[in-house]
Amino acid sequence: MISYQDVIVELDNSIQRLLARQVIDPGAPNQGGFIDADGLVGPNSVSSASVLSYGYLLEESQFFHSDLLLERILAVGEFGRRRRRPSGNFDLLSTNFDSSPDTGFIIKSLAPAVKFARSQEDEGAAQIASSLGELIRAGTQGIVRGGFHTPNHRWVILAALSMAQQLFPDLQLQGVINSYLNESIDINADGEYTERSTGVYNAIVNRSLILAAEALGQPVLLEPVRKNLDFNYHLIHNDATVVTSISRRQDRGVRSVPTTLADGFHAMAHIDDNGFFATVADWLVEQGGNGLVCLSNFVRHPNWREHHIERQPLRHNYAKVYSTSGIWRGRRQKMSATAIAGLTSPFSVVQGQLEMTVKMCSTFFATGQFEGEEFQAEPTWVRMKHKGWNKIYPEKDYIGGVYWLPIDETVDAANWQKVRGRRDTYQLAPLEVLLQIEEVLNGFDLNIKTEGGLDGVPFQIECNFTPGGILDTDSTAVQGKAGNTVFFKQGQARYTIGEDSICVGPGNEAHRMWNMRNSEVDDSLFRLLITDMTPVDRRLEVHCGRWLEAQDRWSFEPG
Repeated sequence: MISYQDVIVELDNSIQRLLARQVIDPGAPNQGGFIDADGLVGPNSVSSASVLSYGYLLEESQFFHSDLLLERILAVGEFGRRRRRPSGNFDLLSTNFDSSPDTGFIIKSLAPAVKFARSQEDEGAAQIASSLGELIRAGTQGIVRGGFHTPNHRWVILAALSMAQQLFPDLQLQGVINSYLNESIDINADGEYTERSTGVYNAIVNRSLILAAEALGQPVLLEPVRKNLDFNYHLIHNDATVVTSISRRQDRGVRSVPTTLADGFHAMAHIDDNGFFATVADWLVEQGGNGLVCLSNFVRHPNWREHHIERQPLRHNYAKVYSTSGIWRGRRQKMSATAIAGLTSPFSVVQGQLEMTVKMCSTFFATGQFEGEEFQAEPTWVRMKHKGWNKIYPEKDYIGGVYWLPIDETVDAANWQKVRGRRDTYQLAPLEVLLQIEEVLNGFDLNIKTEGGLDGVPFQIECNFTPGGILDTDSTAVQGKAGNTVFFKQGQARYTIGEDSICVGPGNEAHRMWNMRNSEVDDSLFRLLITDMTPVDRRLEVHCGRWLEAQDRWSFEPG
């Protein structure tokens, strides 16, 4: 359970680490800033002043009213004034300069600390409020003149301006705030934001909307947060890691515990008296190992430090259909499965520490890698169709195989692509692939069928496993090393890490194309290939459970 006392311990530890990274040489141009792993002292590191300020302002911290800490906080403020741009904005040295969105992140971090400092009758607190407050005032001017890059930046800026307006009513920011609000929140009917970033940006959007709702007194901004939190929970596996294959950002494919979502669950648990959200927040912090993300909640709402919410149990068994997003999710204790439209990994299943993703591909021109352009689902089944669109020629929509015919024009390197779109073509029917996934006892049946195209086209089903396990067949045992490929000829194959096991089959071998053209080979995984020639009409059976090696048997008990 997340406790204020535990978070204070984490705060003090974090301050110790921050102080060790702060430049304190009086003659250094970056005095007051914080050096990062790249040896840079980024202007945006002024946001760390919020953590230091909480240590000074919270009486439970070992740094409460520390003169040394106050000196370090004020040094951060001076560093910020030296390193900001004339606009009032700050740089993010890795990519953005004179950056209004990154200044928004800074203000969003500093504003709660300034508001808290104003509430205390202490000279040091007044100095903190003045020093950091000046950075906020100046930064808002840069934000108003600047803009944003990505969808989530809008809500970071909204939160920053809303909190700045609350601190400094004379700034008259309401018109700009309204211009952002008028765009409406980019959440779909399933509860998914535009960037689909379960590992990073969902949390940023939720946090921003909560802060904006508080500052503006607009609780309607919390409704998207509720929907997104519920959506996110149902994409989390038994080990608290989350599906990231849908992300349009840098977290795509990274398996991690989304601890940064915890403060959103924690805040909404208190706002709504939601025991389920409270349990999710506890779980994420426990698995992710850090509750400091919730500190701002306790600072902004001191009554939450002692307020107890009756916890409700986590949901371990469910099937959810998100039709707008093209996602099906199922969870059965330790086993969870995901089917997603529009991705080249349309199906994946996780059993404990073991994950298997399924891909399909053919060599039919540049159209062979399966993507489910059509999606239908109910709680017990999913249907997807790969329609065979040819996506590598941008000048025109082609479907299936295509050859171009001569044209009565002069053609050179400069106009080749433009002219190609005007040529007559000879086209072959697309090779469509139907995938139907049906939930069965302890697993799934994947029914794969090709339609159209031509006979005799090489085809493969690719099962990619977490490396480090053992593959067992009727006659073979193989170590599942990253980058290795095994052709699965017949029978059933069982892949096991510890006691977590996934069984697939039957196998088939129609060719030995180790690196099929059009396919995506991920050398970080262990690959099992089932090969065919079109037409294909095959069932792949998938079963998940615990394999008890000493007893040479499966166990399918929950957990």
